[in-house]
Formats: sequence, structure tokens, C-alpha cells
Amino acid sequence: MTERSAHSDNPHKNRRSLMEDLRHKIQLWCYAVATVPYYRYGELGTLVFNIAKSILEGAILYSMFSMAESEYKVAAIMGVLTKYIYPAIVVVSNARISSFIDYVETVSDSFHQLRSLMRGMVIAAGGESLGALFLVLCYPPLFELFFGGYSWGKYILILLYLLHHLFSGAAQIVEGRLWFKLIEIKLRHQSQSQLSQNFWGIHAMSQNIHLVTSMVLLWGTTAISSLSGVELDGRLMITLVGAALVVALSAKFTLPLAWRLRLRQQEFTQS
Repeated sequence: MTERSAHSDNPHKNRRSLMEDLRHKIQLWCYAVATVPYYRYGELGTLVFNIAKSILEGAILYSMFSMAESEYKVAAIMGVLTKYIYPAIVVVSNARISSFIDYVETVSDSFHQLRSLMRGMVIAAGGESLGALFLVLCYPPLFELFFGGYSWGKYILILLYLLHHLFSGAAQIVEGRLWFKLIEIKLRHQSQSQLSQNFWGIHAMSQNIHLVTSMVLLWGTTAISSLSGVELDGRLMITLVGAALVVALSAKFTLPLAWRLRLRQQEFTQS
């Protein structure tokens, strides 16, 4: 019997069950994190940032919209404006970053490709940081402290929330394209066949890990801040929001900082 006929006789022989496949993908993701420095620093920065951002959103969004609805009567306006402005953010960001990626792909030298990608990652990290900062300024105790005494405070609240979506949304799109190009270079087109042959599985598992972690923390923090009766201006919540903000402001710079301190010299030496 030939190899081809053997496969046709038992097409499901090598197919894993769902749990086996998940376990296998997690092992591959861990292996990629452990063996590829670019992937390790990028995933670490993204995971830590998502944890901090989820805590911020869980602590802020419910209380902010409650304040916007009960005190300023602008909750509906905020929701509608955000819904309509986001497509414009996507269109503009996609157009700009696609042109940049096309330019990067015309560069033949891998060192200069990576240097360009890292510069883009710095810009994306800055956008994410500004988005987190604008979100924290919408936190009711802080908003009332800085803007509560003004008659046009409701317009400031709308503006802050729109700026949060503008910077955070654009940065997420830009970073997503940059990160995918980077892992194509470092995972998909490299010598370790175990990683390159499982590129899509590793990438999908990464997204799943970030999604599940973010949702657990988002719902958990929402429950603490909104359903447990904890005072929003109490020590616990202020400490939680302050610590999450500090982490969110810095986490996305993990990979660019690693490039600056360590990876750049290694790449330059190898090229």
C-alpha cells in the first residue's frame, strides 16, 4: 500500500481532539515566547498592557457612563458619536499603515526593516498610552476634581472619551499591522520549522490568550467597582486605577526598549 493510499484510508488519523489541539497550541506559543526574543518582549508587553487596560476599563466605563447619563445627560451622545467616528479611524489608520508596510517590504536589508518597524511601534505605543490617559481622565472622581466645576464639563467628557477612542483605536490598528509583519519576519520566515510551520496556530493562540485574560479582568474589575459598593474615590479604587495607569503607560514600550538596549546590536552584528 502506498503512502498516499494509507492517508486516504484514514484521513482522520493525525487529527487531534479539541483539547489536545489547544494544549499543543499553548505549548507552541510558550516555546515561541521562550526561544524568540522579539516575540517574547512583544507578547509580554501586550499581555501586561491588556491586563492594565482591562482593569482600567472595568473600573471606569460603567461608572463613567452612569455619571454621563445621570449628571450630564450625554451618555447617548457619547455612544452614538463613538459608533460613527470609529469607521473613520479604521479607514485612515488602515490607509496610512498599509502604505508604511508596503514601504518596509521594499527594504531588502532585514536590519533596516526591523528598525523601521520599531519606530512605528514606538508611535503606536505612544498612541496607546495617550488613549489610556484620556480614559483615566473620564474616571468620575478625577473628572469631577479637574472639570466638575465648569458649566461646559459635559463637552469635556465627550471630548475626552472621543480622544480615548481616537488614539487607542488608531494605535491598535497600526500596532496590529506592525506586529504581524514583525512576527512574519521572526516566526514565519526563519529557520525553526516547528515555529514557521505552525505560525497561524501560534498567532491564533496568542489572540485567544490575550482575549480571555482581558475579558476575565474586565468583568472582574467591573464587578468590584460597580456591584460591590466600593467607593470610587476610596483608597482601593484610586490605588487600582493609578497602578493600572502606570502599567498601561509603559507596557507597550517593552519591545522598543528591548530593541534599543539589546536586540538592535544583536541584529546589527548578525546582518
